[in-house]
Amino acid sequence: MTHFLPMLGDRRTDPLDNLAYQGLAQRAVDAFEIALHYQDACTAEARQEALHNALTTAAPGLVAAALVRLADDPGLGLTIEQREYLTDIATGLDLDTVEDLFGANGDGIHTS
Repeated sequence: MTHFLPMLGDRRTDPLDNLAYQGLAQRAVDAFEIALHYQDACTAEARQEALHNALTTAAPGLVAAALVRLADDPGLGLTIEQREYLTDIATGLDLDTVEDLFGANGDGIHTS
């Protein structure tokens, strides 16, 4: 494989990768903050629950990104059908991340 991590973050110069990463990171932060807001943020249990919520929110997107990166890796020699299958699984896991990676939500250059 040409990438040591077949998911977000290994292509810092790719604006679509950055767009997908920023979207996932924001969703994880939001989940973390919401959990802390509704609990006593001073307790270890509240922080643990908030972290759990953030990881649960981000995990499907990270797996989806990994599948998209694997589908795009020419070194694997996948057929078109295999690439489409991996992309379909990724889309089922996290449509927003897949759309970001394919540029459906903009070019990733002008993010706010």
